[in-house]
Amino acid sequence: MSATLRYRGDKSNLLEFAKNLDAFKKVPEKYTETTEIGGTLSLLSRLLIVYLVYTELQYYWHETQIIYQFEPDIALEEQVPMHVDITVAMPCASLSGVDLMDETQQDVFAYGTLQREGVWWEMSDADRMQFQSAQLTNHYLREQYHSVADILFKDIMRDGILKGRSDSSAKPAAPPPGSLPAVLDLHQDTHLQQPEAKFDACRLHGTLGINKVAGVLHLVGGAQPVVGLFQDHWMIEFRRMPANFTHRINRLSFGQYSRRIVQPLEGDETIIQEEATTVQYFLKIVPTEIEQTFSTINTFQYSVTENVRKLDSERNSYGSPGIYFKYDWSALKIVVSNDRDHILTFVIRLCSIISGIIVLSGAINSLLLGMQRRLLRNFAPQLYQKLEKSSASNGEANVTASSLAVTSPISQPPINELLHTANLMANVNISAYLPTAQPKTDN
Repeated sequence: MSATLRYRGDKSNLLEFAKNLDAFKKVPEKYTETTEIGGTLSLLSRLLIVYLVYTELQYYWHETQIIYQFEPDIALEEQVPMHVDITVAMPCASLSGVDLMDETQQDVFAYGTLQREGVWWEMSDADRMQFQSAQLTNHYLREQYHSVADILFKDIMRDGILKGRSDSSAKPAAPPPGSLPAVLDLHQDTHLQQPEAKFDACRLHGTLGINKVAGVLHLVGGAQPVVGLFQDHWMIEFRRMPANFTHRINRLSFGQYSRRIVQPLEGDETIIQEEATTVQYFLKIVPTEIEQTFSTINTFQYSVTENVRKLDSERNSYGSPGIYFKYDWSALKIVVSNDRDHILTFVIRLCSIISGIIVLSGAINSLLLGMQRRLLRNFAPQLYQKLEKSSASNGEANVTASSLAVTSPISQPPINELLHTANLMANVNISAYLPTAQPKTDN
């Protein structure tokens, strides 16, 4: 059997009950003294409080330091979207092998397919200038990544969410004024239109769902079947078509896309002079977790190593010509967070700043008033006496009003003025308020 605490009074008058329990000191307005010095200090202290609270909020949200930590990546069963947008300088009919394979040995079509679109390789002068500008920007970000990484991650945290796009051909949003430029803006149609001729390039774009195991995305040339008569028999042979593996990478990213995450291969353009050439890209993908105050962003970064190799049997250089993207996953993930106090600690610091300024302004007010009275007493005694008489008369009027309020049998002193009433009763004749003792008589 458990004991419970109940309130057996009038439950409809709980507000009065709460007022009776109020133990905080409240000075009645008639006992306060307003001065020009106090009003000026109050205004200045409030302005200072507003300024300091604003600067603290700015520092808390924007001026904190970035912390990088490494943790094991345990989310190994999830599929990661791989966004691809590559333009190869040969017709789509010449590309026969555009497949993705990994260590799970699944069917090549289980990861999705890339869409093929005939385009022109040559770009207009304006598009070429824009592409070169994007190349320089991405090259600078790759070279100076360790210097600008904090700025990029702070920009992501400030926005709150990544600019994710499911359509690989969507145009990125314009960067806000004053922010860093987009890593690349290559997802628009930058090819020179030549309607009277056939397309000389093939654009491969789309999203593939890959597993967190090592794999390879390969783009190889095709062969055209040729039917011919050999002696008395019909023969079908495959004749390799001319291939040109010169390519331009417009996008190659993993996970949720953000223009502030540096993608090393975006904007890369490789010119291949000979057909028998293999271009290999070795990617190391690192999961990245960006922690915010109330949410967490999961994305991916990668580093890349390139290898362009000419096939020559005389030099024991064998293989199949094409473009290969070989990727592998890091066992550790990067956790990016702010060196920021807890929100409760930040609120307590704001309260301490506000209370400290109020207490300090009160101390300065008392000091200035004391100095003012001392100066008036020494250099203007007549004015000082006049001020003392006026303050004394105001005090006597307040005391008289309070005494009448105490002696009145109708009005009851509020609970929060009991201390002041007790002080008044100590200054006047207490015996006037006490009942006369009756002598005892024997029956």
